[in-house]
Order: sequence, then C-alpha cells, then structure tokens
Amino acid sequence: MSIWRKLDTLFRASAQEPVAKLVDANGIRIFEQELRDAEQAIARSKRELACLMAEKTRLARDNEHLRATIDKREHQVTEALEKNEEELALELANLIAEDEPLLERQQQQHDKLQQQENRLRKQLRDSGRALKHFHSELRLARANRHAEQVNRQLRGHARGLSSHMEDLNQSVSRIQARQAEAEDIEAALTELDREQEDETLDSKLKAAGISNGKSSGEQVLARIRSKPSADDRE
Repeated sequence: MSIWRKLDTLFRASAQEPVAKLVDANGIRIFEQELRDAEQAIARSKRELACLMAEKTRLARDNEHLRATIDKREHQVTEALEKNEEELALELANLIAEDEPLLERQQQQHDKLQQQENRLRKQLRDSGRALKHFHSELRLARANRHAEQVNRQLRGHARGLSSHMEDLNQSVSRIQARQAEAEDIEAALTELDREQEDETLDSKLKAAGISNGKSSGEQVLARIRSKPSADDRE
C-alpha cells in the first residue's frame, strides 16, 4: 500500500512539472500582471478609504450638531428652572437624556472610523512603498532578460564571426597559393625565354664564325696538351 501511495505522489508531482515550467518561463509576464492586480487593489482601497473618511466627516458634523443641541437645551433647562418652569425643564431634560446616549454611540462610531482610517492609511503607505520596490525589481528583471537576450545574440554573432574569419583565412590561403603558383610559372617561362634567346644568339655567332667566348671540351683538351710537360721545363 505504501508503494501505491508513493506512485500516486509521484504522478501528482509529475503533473505539476509542466505547470511549474510554464510559470518559470513566463515569470516576468506573471509578475507584471500581479503588479497590475496590486495597483487595482490599491486603487480600490483608496476608494474605500475615501468613502470611510467621508462617512467619518458626516458623522463628525452630526455629532457637532447634536452636541450643540444638547448644550442649547441645557441652557434652556437652566432658564426654565430659574423661571420655575419645572415641567418645561423636565421635558427639555428628557430630550437631553435621549440625545446624550445617541451622541455617545455616534462618537464611538466616529472613533472606530478614525481607527480604521489610520489602519488603511498605513496599509496604503506600506503598499505604495512596496509597489515602488516591486516596480524597481520589474525594471531590473526586464534589464536582466534583455541582457540575456543580447548575450545570446552576441554569442551567436561571435560564432558566426569566427566562421566568417575561418572562411576568409581559407580564401586568403587559396589566393596566396594561386598567386605563388602563378609567380613560379612566370619565373619558369622567363627562364625558358632567356635560354631560348641564348641558344638563338649562339647559333647566330657560330654561323658567323664568331666565338661566343665559351670553351668547349675540345678546346680545353687542346689547351692542356699544348702546355709544356715537367720534363720539358727542366
């Protein structure tokens, strides 16, 4: 039974892998949408805070009016007592007795609204600072993504450039080889032309009976024979 549970766990974990990869691949897009959601939530909170503040202001005006009414009736009670108008004074006192608890409840409600306003204001300030921080993080994430894309492009360009340089080196080598071959052929042709010119000149000199200044083997042998021997010199 334990093995089946482990297999079930493995299957559930495997099912989560594509989801996790999808989330990782779209992390910046998700982050951007989360920022937009947070901004909308802050805007709604501001609206709620504005409504709360308006309600608190209205309640404060009601309390002020009710407090002024109570003060006025207290003065009226004092005047009625001074004029021995006991029934009128009692009637005014009953009205005051009805208004005072209402004023107390409204003041408590006003205080609660003030506390809620303070909490919401703090939350909005903290959220605003956090949102600025997250926007900075988003800019950094975008910059890093752009840098990664540029690096990948540069690596591709570098590989392409290296391939181009290799092609250029090969082309230069082939051109230099062909030039060297052409120079060798030209040198050989020049040498052949010179030899041919020399042979033509020798033929012309020989036909004219003019020595070309070159010694043949027979001439060298005749010169050696004509030299006196050692015995003749003695």
